[in-house]
Amino acid sequence: MHEMIRPALPLRQRTIEFSYEERAQLDTIIDLLIPPDDNFPAPSSLHLIDVFLRHLLPSTANESSLKLNQQHLRTVLRDLNAAAGGCFRKANLEKQQILLKQLERKDPAFFQTLWTLANHSYYTHLATTDLATQRKASLS
Repeated sequence: MHEMIRPALPLRQRTIEFSYEERAQLDTIIDLLIPPDDNFPAPSSLHLIDVFLRHLLPSTANESSLKLNQQHLRTVLRDLNAAAGGCFRKANLEKQQILLKQLERKDPAFFQTLWTLANHSYYTHLATTDLATQRKASLS
């Protein structure tokens, strides 16, 4: 009977793999969604892309993966490149903003989820970084 019971294999955490170009394009999009100012740095300067992509992993606790998944995001990135004449990142700022507005009108649920995850990743990172800085200062 003992031979029949097999230990459960550990669940391997899946990762979301995007090419350098896809990651750079996503950084550009997130920077457009959350523009920097005098008090807040550009999201791309914080290297949040992995945090953002982790939200795309399917899980029961992650409703966003239903509206925004790896394949859907890849399709949107490809479509934005095509609409920009080949490379979204190389388009001028005005063209990039127009294309994002068009995406918002065409697929509002996707756009809202993208915007929400970008904001969540950004502000959570800022809050945890600030908290860690405060703790470090109090220990000194």
